[in-house]
Amino acid sequence: MLIIQVLLVSVALYALTRTFLRFRIGTFNLGECALWSAFWTAVGVCVLAPGITQWFAGVLGVGRGADAVFYVGLVGLSYAFFRVYLKTRHLEQQITLLVRKLALKDAEREQGQPSLRS
Repeated sequence: MLIIQVLLVSVALYALTRTFLRFRIGTFNLGECALWSAFWTAVGVCVLAPGITQWFAGVLGVGRGADAVFYVGLVGLSYAFFRVYLKTRHLEQQITLLVRKLALKDAEREQGQPSLRS
């Protein structure tokens, strides 16, 4: 076993244990736990049996397994970035609405009270 394989399998096992820990404390629901567990297990399997990536490359019509992993990873990261962008945008809109409502409530409250300057 190569050093890089030992390192990558160790990282995958560590991430897998952290996934189960997050599920146990309630940070992840069952679906998230299953998704991340499948991902980290697939990482470990692909590291230990790199021929799988070559087969996957053949299915996709790509020359090398490493290229297939790179392309799929790039698309996956781009989609993840898009989702984070949408979530951030949605949160910004919610914060804006909340700040507007609070400002209007403060303005209404101030109109109902006598001014200290008069």
